[in-house]
Amino acid sequence: MAAVAACGLMLSSLACGERNSQTGEVPLGWGGTAQAREVRFWNGESLESATRWSAEEAPVFELVPDSVERFNGMGQRYPREAVFLPDGRVVVLYSVPQADSILLHILDPVSGEEIPVPAPRAENGQSLEWVQFNIAPRDGGFILMGRNLPALDPRQVEDVWEADSEGRFIGRPSRIGVSASLLGILQDRSLVVTAESDVTDTTIVWTTMVVTPVEAGEDHSEVPPEEVVFETAVPTSAHDVIATGAHLPWFASAVSGDTIWIVPTEKPELFAVHRSGQIALKVEWEAGDRSIPPGTIDSWDGVDRVPAAPGLKLGTDGLIYVERGILVDGRPVRGTEWLVFSPAGELVARLGVPGRFPSFSVLAFGDGALAAWTTNEETGLQKVGVYRFR
Repeated sequence: MAAVAACGLMLSSLACGERNSQTGEVPLGWGGTAQAREVRFWNGESLESATRWSAEEAPVFELVPDSVERFNGMGQRYPREAVFLPDGRVVVLYSVPQADSILLHILDPVSGEEIPVPAPRAENGQSLEWVQFNIAPRDGGFILMGRNLPALDPRQVEDVWEADSEGRFIGRPSRIGVSASLLGILQDRSLVVTAESDVTDTTIVWTTMVVTPVEAGEDHSEVPPEEVVFETAVPTSAHDVIATGAHLPWFASAVSGDTIWIVPTEKPELFAVHRSGQIALKVEWEAGDRSIPPGTIDSWDGVDRVPAAPGLKLGTDGLIYVERGILVDGRPVRGTEWLVFSPAGELVARLGVPGRFPSFSVLAFGDGALAAWTTNEETGLQKVGVYRFR
């Protein structure tokens, strides 16, 4: 807790306001070294001597999602995301199109109970789509953000639904006037989102911004404009699409207080960016040679190095969990270990998990626990489990 408090003091000293030049005129992490107020570096010796944490092999709670009808037949529900609530329960968000289908499960590892939450309908009873939604915790409950409008509706908007800790949806959904993905929630309840904004000869650029949802019936003209915080970029292939195996920064970002934590590129660099655009902290670590050998069967189109940190999540313990990407026998491997940092950039531990991505995919971290989506490679049976770690 001392580390959390110290970092809080550091970040609160940054003034909110217009975008700061520290984030530069190029995407974050590109074109040179971004200027940070503080830089921490952890070499190989430091990593080797770090405290080791280990997740238990057997889950303390396990749920086998039931079947749901899909466009290609029947299949299990697919968990899209999850969050831990302050009391240790887990909210699992599924990707489902049916309005009468189960959208969420709230899991209680202590009691062993689970609460199924159906997908809401529109006020007129119309079915809504819930395929591309994100979830984030707020005020003991959570919010969902995604596109509920019909596919042919030309408006570029996203709906924001709020629910309490029991999964009861509160009021009518609010809305933001940009097509984007949710990264997290700031202290003043505004949202941090990322949206595609530009395409160059070699990259696709995304803008990370702060937006304020419009409540039902509110005058749009009274809503503050979007605050641009920084940009990120993803390399493209020869076919002008995201290069296969490229680092996707929206999977390696999270929000805490007024800080956006992000690994913006394939390099081992974690940034703490204040909403004003000032970079309060950069954490670097030794990641070794991640170059994909020429001629590798699964070498990637337009990418020659394995991303050092393909994923990032915040725990309810206030710690930052950074997924490691490595090469094993010339092949990319991820998900077997997570580096755990304090908000002050201290290396707290290295956490080992019982499987590797994609058969073992971590959804969220709590306090001494994680939720993961696992697949039995022999049977194809998929489960959601909550695992303790020490």
